[in-house]
Amino acid sequence: MKRYILQRLGIAAITIFVVITLTFFLMHMIPGSPIARENANMTEEVRAALTSNYGLNKPLGEQYIIYITNILHGNFGTSIAYSNRSVTDIIKTAFPVSADLGLRALLIGVSLGVALGIVSALRHNKGWDRFASVIAVIGISVPSFIIGTLLQAAFGLWLSSWVKDIFHTSFQLFPISRWESFRYTILPSFALGIGSIAIIARLMRSSMLDVIGQDYIKTARSKGISNTAILWKHEVRNALIPVVTVVGRMVGVICTGSFVVESLFAIPGLGKYYVNSVTARDYTLTMGLTIFYAIFVVISSLAVDILYCVIDPRVRYTGVSK
Repeated sequence: MKRYILQRLGIAAITIFVVITLTFFLMHMIPGSPIARENANMTEEVRAALTSNYGLNKPLGEQYIIYITNILHGNFGTSIAYSNRSVTDIIKTAFPVSADLGLRALLIGVSLGVALGIVSALRHNKGWDRFASVIAVIGISVPSFIIGTLLQAAFGLWLSSWVKDIFHTSFQLFPISRWESFRYTILPSFALGIGSIAIIARLMRSSMLDVIGQDYIKTARSKGISNTAILWKHEVRNALIPVVTVVGRMVGVICTGSFVVESLFAIPGLGKYYVNSVTARDYTLTMGLTIFYAIFVVISSLAVDILYCVIDPRVRYTGVSK
């Protein structure tokens, strides 16, 4: 098991290094200068001073070595568009909001997805199975920003208008923008989590159907073990093993937020800063956020590999030789 974990740690380190390198050089391949984009009317003296201050006047190889060294010390640099704000400070401020949104969406996705998958498998080719299939198709096919727009229209416009016409009072059950109290979090969480519901439901359904047909399930029934015990101790428990892997991969992606959903609901998460940094050609902030995303996703995947190894002991032996 130690060898397996060391292998995964080595792969994770190489992946992060490659992402940092590619991000750095690809950003510097973009034509133009972020200093000129920040203020086109500045004098040449001011532009030269800012270029020197951000180290953009040095050879590209030297900039790369300095950037790698700074990252190893936990320093992602200073934003060009957001003057005097470090990238680390922006991440500390915005990431908790994106993580909060992501965890709520993940909780919705896992709970409803697993429940739909179990019911769909137990009611195979019946009404509940068809209903779950429709939800899965919608969740996979329709983008999150379309779901978010429909939720805003349904609860922010149609429902509010309906209540106003009947009760002659203004009432909004779920606010359609900003990130304040619990009510503000419901619509964006569902908009971001609907895709997870679909993926997990389909995977849980197929995994459950596979487990239900195994010989050890038939043996357990022949021994007179109750259906409830078989369902939770054998079928659901074993069917969850592949789901754990998928959920772990989702953690890294969902908890870093969704650019479109955050923009759609005016949520002050990392998505807002990322979009603004690309628009302003803020090299430092764009690279810092991209690398932060990559590190978070790689660490999440590494944690899933280790957890999967603990859940399924077979991986300790077969996984090392792969």
